Amino acid sequence: MGAAQFRVWFGTVQASADDLDRIEEIEVTQELDRFWEARIRMTMCLDAQGRWQHRPDTQAAPFSRVRVELDPGSGSFVPLIDGPVSRFESRLDSQPGRSTATFAVRDDSVLLDREHGTEIFRDKTDSQVAEELLRSVPAIADVRADPPTSATHPITTRRGTRLTLLAQLAHANARRAYVLPGTTPGQSIGCFLPDPEEADPSLPTLKLIGDGRNLADATIEEDSESPERSQGATLSLQNGHITSFESSASDLSISGDAPVLPDDDTPSRLLPPADALREDLTDATERRARDAAYAFKLTSRVVPGCYAAVLIPYRKVRVECGSTPYSGTYLLTKVVHTITPSVWTQHFEARSDGRTTVPAAPVVEAPGGGLSVSFSASVGVF
Repeated sequence: MGAAQFRVWFGTVQASADDLDRIEEIEVTQELDRFWEARIRMTMCLDAQGRWQHRPDTQAAPFSRVRVELDPGSGSFVPLIDGPVSRFESRLDSQPGRSTATFAVRDDSVLLDREHGTEIFRDKTDSQVAEELLRSVPAIADVRADPPTSATHPITTRRGTRLTLLAQLAHANARRAYVLPGTTPGQSIGCFLPDPEEADPSLPTLKLIGDGRNLADATIEEDSESPERSQGATLSLQNGHITSFESSASDLSISGDAPVLPDDDTPSRLLPPADALREDLTDATERRARDAAYAFKLTSRVVPGCYAAVLIPYRKVRVECGSTPYSGTYLLTKVVHTITPSVWTQHFEARSDGRTTVPAAPVVEAPGGGLSVSFSASVGVF
């Protein structure tokens, strides 16, 4: 495994060595169902005549494109973000070495959220509408919406931004709508996809203990109230027939050997009225049950130099926490990449919807009675 290195593109031009030398820090925050954002902090200085050099507006104009790529040491660069500059910050000081210019870059999904309007789509499936909305942005050169949705709706209406309708369609079909940086600068990938079922084979296992350890400061929270049996019902206006729908974690493909809670302990909850407007509520109940089933939340960081891969949300990765129920496959929900000239770190959050069965500990008996042991609901793993 070689040393990590990064490169930056301003538009279609790769940053020069002088530009990279002036970068103090790059922080890229990638989060599920949120705009991705990179904050690039660069040094500024005064020349002999008292004029500021390397101002942010001379480096990148508003809504000009910036791309950040990272090689984790494998020899291949992975794009972290590619999109328009949305904000500038300048910190000025008369003392040498204390002035900086920071500009924020967001992914191309921000371009889907700039124009409010009304638009009507006739006789199209939700995935066809989603693909048309994503392709309305020139920077989104490719769209992934596989498998396509099946139901065709007579009329689908957009009121608001394109991103608002995309979020509504994703919510109704147990999917997520987001934009990823593509392999070529300026050409992003629009996605209308469900959560993956298996761990990404390109991501090595994250290990907390033992040989090949690459995790540190791991904390796992278990929300025992989160899993539920999601229920809904529809009334047919043609024949007055009521159709009921129900989904729970045990009905879905989950990680680990068993759901977080058995069915007997899982509460039953009705879909909110806004989620029960369609005739077929299968996707709606499955989506709610899936989201509620992610009861394990892992927060941790990767040991620098010990993991030759880039973590990205919307993927699943195998996590091993020793002989605990918390080992399993986790959905990455948030990753913060911090890049400096000397080190690259990855802090992340991930969720899991199942537990791993481990052998029971030997029973300890004492004269005069048993041994009483109590456990708290929150477990810290170090």
